[in-house]
Amino acid sequence: MRIAGYALLERVRHWRWLDIGYWLLVTPLVTGMLTRLTTLAAIALLASIVSRPTLALGFWSELLPALVLADLVGYWSHRLRHRGFLWHFHAIHHSPVRLDALAAARMHPLDDLVDNTLVGLALYVAGFSATTIFWIGPILFVHIGLTHANVAWDFGVLRKVLVSPQHHRAHHEIGASQNFAGMFAFIDVAFGTYGVSTGRLHGAGEPIPETLAAHLAWPLRRLRSRSVH
Repeated sequence: MRIAGYALLERVRHWRWLDIGYWLLVTPLVTGMLTRLTTLAAIALLASIVSRPTLALGFWSELLPALVLADLVGYWSHRLRHRGFLWHFHAIHHSPVRLDALAAARMHPLDDLVDNTLVGLALYVAGFSATTIFWIGPILFVHIGLTHANVAWDFGVLRKVLVSPQHHRAHHEIGASQNFAGMFAFIDVAFGTYGVSTGRLHGAGEPIPETLAAHLAWPLRRLRSRSVH
């Protein structure tokens, strides 16, 4: 069977119902709704307090700077979510031991909520149009599928400009603290976190049960166990 949109990039030998659950249920119905509601509420509150500049450059003129800003904010959000209690939620995304596009959507709703809300607020405050902000999400989501694909692409001379599947694969290695950018590898270069694969196994570094219910509850149980100790 093949994943629609990535049939030319990889062949999936078996369906994993856990990841299909993320694609069909968690991402569109839970994460999507939470993110939209939270971001809209935060923007409405912000708009009632202060006025913001409006760039009014037009969609095509705004798109590239908006993507760069979104990835810059996402970079720091990503680094933040690798620390402290936020790691327990982000660890769900690092749980696959085999990376492919099917596993790309494996993210805890609260982990995705933090990242998407921060990016949405940054784009709003910077003055980008609603149309531009709307399209950033789908563009980044398609790119996320590409960077998780099970292919050996490193984009050659552009490897330090754009995030490739090989670039992101190195980030998913156990114990790795590199390659936090989602789209533009030059952000990792600029902040000294660019790295290459060492061939270590993928995964979160600790066993996480492979069921959807366990994934949603696991971070909360980890936080509860920390508070007890």
